[in-house]
Formats: sequence, structure tokens, C-alpha cells
Amino acid sequence: MKSTPERNKTYSNTLQQEIFEYMETHDPHLLLYVKFLCYSFLRPIEIGRLKVGDVDVVNRIITFKAKNSPVKTKIIPDILFKELPDLSKMDKNLDLFTPDTIGGVWDTEETHKRDYFSKRFKKVKEHFNLDKNYGLYSFRHTFITKLYNDFIKTMTQNEAKSKLMLISGHKTMDALDKYLRDIDAMLPEDYSGSL
Repeated sequence: MKSTPERNKTYSNTLQQEIFEYMETHDPHLLLYVKFLCYSFLRPIEIGRLKVGDVDVVNRIITFKAKNSPVKTKIIPDILFKELPDLSKMDKNLDLFTPDTIGGVWDTEETHKRDYFSKRFKKVKEHFNLDKNYGLYSFRHTFITKLYNDFIKTMTQNEAKSKLMLISGHKTMDALDKYLRDIDAMLPEDYSGSL
């Protein structure tokens, strides 16, 4: 029997804002971790791999090992750059994220780092009474959907997807199309007039 993988649902704009406000008060360190998901579109496992030296604050880029590439480079958008503490005097070999700090030693496996922040986010999920369909990965889906919907206001679908591909890190247009369909980012306009 074929199994269907669990899907991380996209947060509504209101819920996403409420979650951010809650974390701002109750767990600002987790909020910064989540903002890396939202604004740089890194996956949780990729964030766990980051070292301080992977963040080039002069050129505003992040270099990391991605799911589909041994070395990947992304820009640090201003919305994320403003959130970063001063990394310039930190040892470049320190882990970017540890359970309590930015720039420290966290000697554990990558999967443990990912799982740690997922479990930490569970407290937030419990506060908002969210089920298993919502998780950290939902933020990536949410913000890619936001970008796509903003882009198609002023661009054709192909232009919007070409621009989004550079940001999301999908290697092919087919992969991006499938992803956008899977997260329901591509919805049709109201077709009532055709019925």
C-alpha cells in the first residue's frame, strides 16, 4: 500500500504574525531561527550546518551545504540582515545556532540539531493548538507562497517563477512547479463567471 507523506500546511498571514509576536516575547532565539527559514529559505537541516564563517556579513551572503548541492550560496536579504547580531568578532568555526546562543559550540549530529528546534517549536504549537500538519517547515512554505503571490501581481507566471527559483533554491522549473502545486501556492482566479 502506498503511503502519503505528511504535509506541512501553510500558515495564514494572521496566524504567522501571532506566532511571531508570541515567540518575540517567549522565545526570541527560536524566532531568529524561524526567520532564517522564512527569509533565507534554508531548510532546518541546512540551518543546523551553518557556522559563523558561513555568514559573510560584508557581502551579505550565506554559503552552505544544501539538500541538492554540496555548496550553495544565497543572499542575506535586508529583512534578515537587520536581525543578526554582530558576527564580525566571533570565531568563524563556531556553530551559528546553538540551543541558547548565536555563535557557540554545539557538538551533536545535524539531525539532532534539526530535531531539537522542532521539539522546541512544539511548545509554540501547543500554545496555538496546532496539529501535526504544522511545523517549522510550514514557515518555508508560507513565505515562498507570500513571495509568489506578491510577484504575480506585477509579473507573468513565468517571470514570477523564474525570480522565485533564484530565491527558493529549486534547481529546475519543473521542481518549483511541483513544489508550488504541492503547497497550494498556485491557485486559480475565481472562475464563477465561466460556470
